[in-house]
Amino acid sequence: MMKRLLMTTAAASLLALGSAAYAQNATTTPQPAQPPVTTPQPPASNSGGADMNSQTTTPAPDASANATPATPPPSDAVISAQSDNEVSANKLIGMNVYNAQGDKIGTVHDILLDKDGKATGVVLSVGGLLGVGAKSVGLTWKEIDVKPEQQQVQVSYTKDQLEAAPDFKTSDQINSEMNQQQQPATPTAPSGGTSGGSTSQP
Repeated sequence: MMKRLLMTTAAASLLALGSAAYAQNATTTPQPAQPPVTTPQPPASNSGGADMNSQTTTPAPDASANATPATPPPSDAVISAQSDNEVSANKLIGMNVYNAQGDKIGTVHDILLDKDGKATGVVLSVGGLLGVGAKSVGLTWKEIDVKPEQQQVQVSYTKDQLEAAPDFKTSDQINSEMNQQQQPATPTAPSGGTSGGSTSQP
């Protein structure tokens, strides 16, 4: 009798536990299933075709690299430096001109060269005030003494002698004067109107 009572009590306890567990599962909100995480795989490279972005352009060959270097003029034709006894035309033009007594009489205005490039003379600017009203006088090259170390030109004439010399004229000035002389004079039109005298009657 006691054994049956114990078995009955144990069965009742198991049923009670099972009911409670079922009720708890029934009231719990089910959680949605999480989708599996997948790692993206890099696209497979197309080994059969060429990538347009990876193509490199082959540069054109440099023509100057194969060009023959230029040959300079011979050494006896080249002036590599100015000597002490030479003066450049750029420095000579505008240089002050003095006479033998040390008086300033003008400045060098221009240099004359022949067809071979040899200096044949100079044009001096004599007189005037700051170049205004100055007179151009030409002298042969042998009449001047260039002194580069003193930055001056010396002549053996006075200022009065050079002012009394004829004016120097360029070829353009001479041609312009000749053209003006060859132009025919414009005839003067006769004036209209009658004289104030009376006309005699026959």
